[in-house]
Amino acid sequence: MAEPKKLHIAMFPWLAFGHIIPFLELGKLIARKGHHVSFISTPRNIERLPKIPPDVAPLITLVKLPLPHVENLPENGEATTDVPHHIIPYLKKAHDGLEKPLSHFLESSSPDWIIHDFAPHWLPPIATKLGISHAFFSILKASTLCFFMIKDAQDPPTKPEHLLVPPKWVPFPTKIAFRLFEAKKIFDNYEENASGVTDIFRFMTVIQGTKALAVRTCMEIEGEWVNLLGGELHNTPVIPVSLLPPSAQESNDSSWDRIDEWLNNQEKESVVYIALGSEVEPSQEDFNELAFGLEQSGLPFFWALRKRSGSVAVELPEGDSVAQTLTLVMKDEEGKIYRDKAKEMTTIFADEDLHYRYIDKFVEFLEHQSDVHR
Repeated sequence: MAEPKKLHIAMFPWLAFGHIIPFLELGKLIARKGHHVSFISTPRNIERLPKIPPDVAPLITLVKLPLPHVENLPENGEATTDVPHHIIPYLKKAHDGLEKPLSHFLESSSPDWIIHDFAPHWLPPIATKLGISHAFFSILKASTLCFFMIKDAQDPPTKPEHLLVPPKWVPFPTKIAFRLFEAKKIFDNYEENASGVTDIFRFMTVIQGTKALAVRTCMEIEGEWVNLLGGELHNTPVIPVSLLPPSAQESNDSSWDRIDEWLNNQEKESVVYIALGSEVEPSQEDFNELAFGLEQSGLPFFWALRKRSGSVAVELPEGDSVAQTLTLVMKDEEGKIYRDKAKEMTTIFADEDLHYRYIDKFVEFLEHQSDVHR
């Protein structure tokens, strides 16, 4: 059987590191299959990427597209972590200004595929015109996508309360739903912002006509949701690409040596790890609650704090109420169900062979479905 041709695959993530890093992980895994990857972002984002491993570096080209200036977007604001939350719509507006330079790159480099994010609603017709296959890679899990894949276009959610229960098109029992504070934030996606369009418009537009919907998930965790997404809700292939756990990075940071030494001195399965991510902006009161609870629990903890640009500096006082929940989950007999479930999930997260099999299937799809009449 003839060896599949080596492909040129362009990757274009949204300007948030919670998107950029999974895209990069996927790109590295595709490159390990011998395909050439052009990873496209803005100059500052490219410069802040983790170092590309030497075994795949020759197959990954980092493409810098300067971000157009728009009013209200600060200088050097090229990712969501660089700007306050209320400025992100202006970042989306600037991102839309990448349409022409991206078009020029695609026209001159002629990749076989472009794997893109939710934001470039203008990209599908460009790719179609140039004869480039395009796939939407969602960093969101399949169950979340099922909430947004409106089965009946005449019946979209009209208020946050509609997201507090599973959509009526979910045919199996599930407790998955948004809490009110989450629903209120998510409902912003349905409202037009300073970029000129809604996020749900971006999402629904890029998903139309795509050759594949790649999802950061696996059947072992979300089998029912993947089947629903790829059955009744979407008429093109839905392909799980694994959970894409980040690969180990070499670090010259001396602080890691201290962290490693401290971790090695703790009892097995005793440390609480807290990471809220770069997009979450808890109030001072929420920080107080968490800090108090961690201290009162008496458990050793490792807290990764990241100050977002434009956010208010937060002091960490002593004390509070999270302690009971932490003690339940980490120590009490009643919390054994949570510990057992965590161990079950650990076997899936840590199963490299499982993740590689998903990547193999996705790459095979790209190889066999790439346009041959170019």
